[in-house]
Amino acid sequence: MSRIDSRPRVISNPSTAPERAQPEARQAANVARATAVGHTQVNSFESAARARPTVAAQPIPGAWRGGPDTEVGRAVQSMVSRLQSNPDANNITIKGDTAASLFSRAILDSKHVTNEQLIAMANVPLESLASDEKTKAKVYKKVPNVRDLPVHKFTVAMMSAATGIDPQKLSEAVPDLGLTGAPNTPLLYAAKGEGMQRSTALHDFTDYLRGAGIKGLNKAVWGVENRVLSAIVSAVGGGRY
Repeated sequence: MSRIDSRPRVISNPSTAPERAQPEARQAANVARATAVGHTQVNSFESAARARPTVAAQPIPGAWRGGPDTEVGRAVQSMVSRLQSNPDANNITIKGDTAASLFSRAILDSKHVTNEQLIAMANVPLESLASDEKTKAKVYKKVPNVRDLPVHKFTVAMMSAATGIDPQKLSEAVPDLGLTGAPNTPLLYAAKGEGMQRSTALHDFTDYLRGAGIKGLNKAVWGVENRVLSAIVSAVGGGRY
C-alpha cells in the first residue's frame, strides 16, 4: 500500500503580488504628481499676479488746488484736458520737457501761481494777446517760417491750454510767440539752443499774459515782475520751476 503524501501546498511568492500591483501604483503616483504640479503651476501664476506691483495712477496736475465742484478745480481740469487733446503739447520735446510737462510743473503745480491767476488766465480773450499788423510784419520779415518752428508750437500749446483759445487762431494772431527778444527791438530771433528755447517759451507765456492783465505771473515764475529783468532771469537759466 503506497504512502499517501500530503497534498502539495501552493506557496505564494511574496514578490509576485507587489509586482503585479506596481503598474497601478505607479500610474496612481504619476497622476498624483501631475495634479500636484498642475496645482503648483496655477498657484505660481496666481502668486505672480498678486506679487506684481500695482501701477499708481498719476495725480492730475493742480488737482490739489480744489475739487471739480470749485471754480479753480474746473479751470484746472479744462486746462489739463486741453493739454491732453493737443498733439503739439505732447509730441514736441524741448530740453526734456513737453509743453504739457512744463506747463504742469511751472504753472499748475507751482505754489507761487495763485488760484486767482489761473482762473483769470481761463478768461483772457484773444484780443488781449493778439499782435498788431505792424508787429506781425516785422516778425515774418525776420523769421519767415516762425509758425512752423517747434518752439512756436510749444508756446502756443501752453497758451492755448491756459486760455482755451484755439491753437490755430492763436498762432495766426501772435506769430511772435516762442521767439527770443521782442518784435519792436533789433533783438528778435529763433534760438538754436534748447535751453534758451524752453526758457523763452515759458517767459513768453508769463509775460504775454502779464500784458493781458494777469499781474504777478512773471514774479511767480521768475522771481521778478519787470518784463526786462524777468527776461534776463529766464535767459540765464533762472526761475522757480
